[in-house]
Amino acid sequence: MSEFQSKLITLNDVIDQQFFFNIPIYQRLYVWGKEQIHTLLDDIVAAWLEKKNEFYLGGTLVIERAVNGSEDMRYFDLIDGQQRFTTLWLISVVLKEHLAAYIQADTKQGKRLRISFSIRPQVTKFFEKVCEGLPASLPEAMQLEDALQEIRAYFDNYSDKKEALDKRALSEFILTKVQLILTTVPDHTDLNKLFEVINNRGVQLQHHEILKAKLLEKIENHDEREAYALLWDACANMNGYVERHLKATTKLDTVSLYEKKVNFKNGEREQLADAKAVLDELRKITKASDDQSMKLEDILNQTEIVTTSENDPGEEIDSGLPDRVTSIITFPMLLQHVLRIYLQQKKTVKQHDIEKISDKDLLFIFKKFWLDEKPNEIDTKQFLELLWDVRYQFDKHVIKWVSVEEEKQHAIRRIRINYNNKQETAYLQRETKDALPDFALLQSMLYHSQQMTTQYWLTPLLMFLLENQSDHTNLLYLQHLDNHLLCSRVEGSLIIRTHRFLQNLWHKETLIDAKESLGQKYENGTQYPQYWFYKLEYVLYLKLKRTNSRLVDNFKITAKNSVEHVTPQNPEQKQDEIPTDILHNFGNLALVTKSINSELSNDGFSIKKEKFKQRHKGKGVSLKLEDVFANTQWKEAEIKAHQQKMIDDFNEYMRLVCSQTDKKKINEQRYE
Repeated sequence: MSEFQSKLITLNDVIDQQFFFNIPIYQRLYVWGKEQIHTLLDDIVAAWLEKKNEFYLGGTLVIERAVNGSEDMRYFDLIDGQQRFTTLWLISVVLKEHLAAYIQADTKQGKRLRISFSIRPQVTKFFEKVCEGLPASLPEAMQLEDALQEIRAYFDNYSDKKEALDKRALSEFILTKVQLILTTVPDHTDLNKLFEVINNRGVQLQHHEILKAKLLEKIENHDEREAYALLWDACANMNGYVERHLKATTKLDTVSLYEKKVNFKNGEREQLADAKAVLDELRKITKASDDQSMKLEDILNQTEIVTTSENDPGEEIDSGLPDRVTSIITFPMLLQHVLRIYLQQKKTVKQHDIEKISDKDLLFIFKKFWLDEKPNEIDTKQFLELLWDVRYQFDKHVIKWVSVEEEKQHAIRRIRINYNNKQETAYLQRETKDALPDFALLQSMLYHSQQMTTQYWLTPLLMFLLENQSDHTNLLYLQHLDNHLLCSRVEGSLIIRTHRFLQNLWHKETLIDAKESLGQKYENGTQYPQYWFYKLEYVLYLKLKRTNSRLVDNFKITAKNSVEHVTPQNPEQKQDEIPTDILHNFGNLALVTKSINSELSNDGFSIKKEKFKQRHKGKGVSLKLEDVFANTQWKEAEIKAHQQKMIDDFNEYMRLVCSQTDKKKINEQRYE
């Protein structure tokens, strides 16, 4: 072959034409984590639910290899697109009942994996074991094993719909509608030059940049447009803190804005939180800028625009702050949360809410639910001002990923003024100490237990933060929101349910008794909704904190994706067997990391207890397991007692939140 050739293919094409793919030795190992995997899964599932005729997975670069005696089969080295392609293969493993032919093929030489790895026999061995349904845990394939676990957990805990996914219908969609652009590279291509091009090419113009241009072209005055563009740019970088980005790009005196307080309901807020005040200062310093004054057609006609990828780890923030921080959501997601609030506030708009939050559908969502109604300049300015107001509260009150001593954790870091008396200067800096640990922990619980690509609970919380200035009330509100949104009998998708809170922030639903939610039965305990495990950790944390227990020292809610049976499903000792309904009872289950699950294995209770005591006791691995392993034995009576204890703790917590909410309402009415 003497030239590049591109064509669209489906998985059915891969199967019918007997395509096989090899990951060459110069390729890095699989690196995708939970966020990238969930994004791909959410996109595929959304396209299937919307009955789309096709779903484009993206492009792949391959070189075809000549293999003697394999005329009926075609072999390709995968140069670019490995992560997406491998993830699709792993999805097929989880849905293997319907996608087995894509996983491996029957050939004259026997069964052959669709994907293989050059000089990485351990990885290939992992794939072979997975295909055979055998336990597979190999050091070289750890990332692949984690990815497989994430995909299984995704399908087991699909939570946005009440009914389970129709895996057969979804598999058919993946086979026939998911399409890849397969570009075959000439075999004489200089790979070094090709990789240089791949690694250094400019990232395509992102959708939110197009949206920015569409909005700014509605502002006629050049200086006004400049000011609002600067405001947008500060908000658009989600890594780091917004006041830092504003200072870096404009040299604005953010200290003075922060120091000056303005009246806000029953209290005060820093002027920096108010978009109008910030804009007043920006108007004084705006200068002509080709980039910021460009009209939409100018931007779209550029040949190359280099931007920061949404997946980039971020950049350094304040020189005085040792931590690196990244956001829990992307900027397109923030824009959609802001749009939801704007539509609720703007009663003149026909649509009062969007249908879904979706990164890839940003432009479509804005067009359908707002831009098609032809907003004028005033409307546009109001939205952009709301964007700043929301982003400021987001950075002030919502958790971020903070790297401390090479470990990532959720935290809320508040602003303080750092004075340099010698140089007579001052600048804004984020505290190194965590603020509001209870509030942050509840957000962390919601983040880990909900779909990473939507986080619908954020919209009502952000709307509440715009209207409130009390840290205590912030926590109480989020507790109320969590209970009535996720522990209630209400039907419907999460976006519909959260919209009720946008209409009435203190909206109430009929709460479920914990006996009902924790008493659910599944044939396999691993299918138990993970939300209840995460929430229980938060409930137990508050309970233990009231008793000054050392178990909550430095306690964090972290990502867990493996359900541990305390009494194992296949115990090594016959006397450890218990009835199935007790085996899969919530009382006998705990959510842990995959490594801890593997570590505890099929050991009996006494051995597991000793292992836990030696390696994990008091380290915040699982407060539920701390309670379990406080027992001297673990029989049917102990499991039932633990189950009832958890039910009582849940119900007590929800009663307490309801009581505090009622007291708040009474106090508010007293002062009206």
